[in-house]
Amino acid sequence: MLFPVFSRARAKARETSCISNLRQLATAALMYAQDYDEVTVMWSLAGGGPLGGAPPAGTPAYTWDTQLQPYVRNLQIVCCPDNPHGSNNRGYAEPRDVSGQPLAGPPVPAQTVLFFEKGGNPPGSWADAAGENYHQSDSFFLGPPYFHFDGKNFAFLDGHVKWYHFDAGPFTYVFRTGAVAGDCWAPGIGPGGDWPSATD
Repeated sequence: MLFPVFSRARAKARETSCISNLRQLATAALMYAQDYDEVTVMWSLAGGGPLGGAPPAGTPAYTWDTQLQPYVRNLQIVCCPDNPHGSNNRGYAEPRDVSGQPLAGPPVPAQTVLFFEKGGNPPGSWADAAGENYHQSDSFFLGPPYFHFDGKNFAFLDGHVKWYHFDAGPFTYVFRTGAVAGDCWAPGIGPGGDWPSATD
């Protein structure tokens, strides 16, 4: 009878560990921006613009987690202990719409996602370093599995971290005309981009 209680408690502890990871990554990303002209870390220095693609064969990707290592000095911090694709894989992605953007660009930092849970590849790999929709688990496909209790943890541009169920929070964001819920591809304020306006 106590096994479900213990199991949920362990899962809650792993979620808390993930939240701690994301808080430290958000702090590192903001420190990085302070050192680089108030511009956010790019998801990849090889083709890492919002619409960037794969780097040429043999070219290092220099993904966001590699760039932030001097600030965190802990490779394990990019791994979510509840990642359904493997706890040793990188468990977080940077939305394309914030990659390489001025910190002052998004008018509502507290609603602008900086990192979210996604990934089925090792730290430093190009694949899954960027995110296009918050419902992604890995690759370009939307939908489950979600990482924690049918939801995910999100780090925001103001540095705070929060868990949301799959039908709430950033999962429901639609700021760009023609976008689907959770899209985070195009930088800028809606209806042309995926950042919330100051009036939302």
